[in-house]
Amino acid sequence: MNDKISIYISNASDVTQPIISKLRSVIVATIPDIEENIKWNAPIFEKSGQSICSIMAFKKHVNFIFQHGKELVDQTNILVDIGAKSKMKGIKNITSLDDLPPVEVLQNLLLQAIKRI
Repeated sequence: MNDKISIYISNASDVTQPIISKLRSVIVATIPDIEENIKWNAPIFEKSGQSICSIMAFKKHVNFIFQHGKELVDQTNILVDIGAKSKMKGIKNITSLDDLPPVEVLQNLLLQAIKRI
């Protein structure tokens, strides 16, 4: 695990710390050889140098973004467009752990994202 992400989590607000930690643990458990980095002041998770997903923490919420989310099959309709011209989709405005979908849903999306590399 990347110490810079641990520092990022420790510097996050009390509201967002558990959300970031949970997402990170699901990502690492699902893709054990994922590469953790900080880019654009946020945790980025990569495979073979290609971004898979990122976590953007704000004071009161977190956005969990898949860089090529529009290519994923989202059976639960949890992902929203990040931008009209962007390939990104994500889960926005996560304010508590209760806002996260079941771990299995996150794992399915992560495994789909990794396969597109």
